[in-house]
Amino acid sequence: MENNNTHDIWLPDQLTAVKLFLTQIECSLNEKFEALDGKTLYEYTVINKDASGILKVMPELERSPIHDEYKKMLPLHKSDFIYQSVYKKTGGVLNLFYGEIKESMDNTLKELTNKKGNRKEAIDAWIDTPSELYSALSPKLVWAGGGKVEKELLFDFGKKLTEAVGKETFHTQGGAVIRAIEFLRVWQLSYNDICDDTPMNAIIKERQEIYNEKVKLLNELGIEHDF
Repeated sequence: MENNNTHDIWLPDQLTAVKLFLTQIECSLNEKFEALDGKTLYEYTVINKDASGILKVMPELERSPIHDEYKKMLPLHKSDFIYQSVYKKTGGVLNLFYGEIKESMDNTLKELTNKKGNRKEAIDAWIDTPSELYSALSPKLVWAGGGKVEKELLFDFGKKLTEAVGKETFHTQGGAVIRAIEFLRVWQLSYNDICDDTPMNAIIKERQEIYNEKVKLLNELGIEHDF
């Protein structure tokens, strides 16, 4: 089996290449830009209710299919503020090698719904509960997305994965994916100079900060949400 490369980064399959690309975009939405008066693309979009911020920050994306991918991830609809929107998120670098997650797969939400007997109470408990579907990230942190630090860690992981695994030969795609997951599990718990911590701790910390800022903004604007 041939190794797959995306911009000189070794990846086990095409699905991962797509997810890496989307994770970069997801993290970019939570970075602050001078062109937006210090706001993030997410904040600018929620306040202005349009996608004009993309070209203010990256005018070179006009007429590019990448512009459309950014637009798909922006909070332009009410559905972006309800609990089901979690399942549309990438889960970030910690979930780079996992496929699409659907609500029907979420046993934690099912169990909480049965236990609470009240959907709202179940969702309130669910958003704070670490999920086995997302490498122990809670749904609210999956919804929040990563930021500048996680994006730097994403590229660091890709570089180190390529150095460690890129020249290995795999006879099945499944074998390549398993090897990549094993490497990820070690990397995320090892000290990293980029964040002066383990990637796992740094990612959770940054996502919590992003979550707090997003919820604060939505509350200030009187926008109903499940988070």
